[in-house]
Amino acid sequence: MSEQGARTTDLTSAPRGRTWSRSTRWVLACLACVAAGVVLRYLLLETAHPPTKLSPPPRQGLNAPFITSPDLVVEKMVELACPTPSDLVYDLGCGDGRIVITAALKTGCRGVGFDIDPQRVAEARANVQLHEVADRVQIVEQDVFSVDLSRADVAMMYLLPWMMNKLLPQFAQMKPGCRIVSYEFWIDEIMPENIVETPAADGHIQRIYLYTTPLTKSPALEPGKPPVPSDLQSRSREVR
Repeated sequence: MSEQGARTTDLTSAPRGRTWSRSTRWVLACLACVAAGVVLRYLLLETAHPPTKLSPPPRQGLNAPFITSPDLVVEKMVELACPTPSDLVYDLGCGDGRIVITAALKTGCRGVGFDIDPQRVAEARANVQLHEVADRVQIVEQDVFSVDLSRADVAMMYLLPWMMNKLLPQFAQMKPGCRIVSYEFWIDEIMPENIVETPAADGHIQRIYLYTTPLTKSPALEPGKPPVPSDLQSRSREVR
């Protein structure tokens, strides 16, 4: 071999330490295939099974999420409120209208449901027609914090705690002897007239609170602490 040929060979042949061996290149190719397979499987699973939504989506600009009251709870709320055919029942944050519709069907009372969400209002109005109570039940698109409660004999609701407390000035508009019935959440520092407990399917104890106007603060109750049936028993002993 000539000197020029030897020089050419040396330039085109990299030193052994700087080249990938055949076995190394094979291992790297296998790893790349495995990684590509994992990514492809993940994408396919995400497409076939999108993430489950565990709660209703937030309602932008509205007071609370829409969560329906269980049918048994609705029946108990109406029973506890005890409306008469001459009563006017207001359902604050009525959602699909099931509470005020049930009250009208069971007792013959008149009712008005209020909700700020146009979608819920449309659904509630459709349910009013479906249950044939349009002559007694009206659904109004309105913020509950602007509702005049002076004409209501009964106010029923499933609202968040801060909303219950914010409604206090409106509750003060109600005539003496009117009933306020709330599912799950209470009015801070106000002693209920009654508390009904019903078990849920998951074992959770659901509470329904009955208040009678005028509302007065009770020194026995702490702010932010829910009243329980034992509080009613203590108050009964004090009255005696």
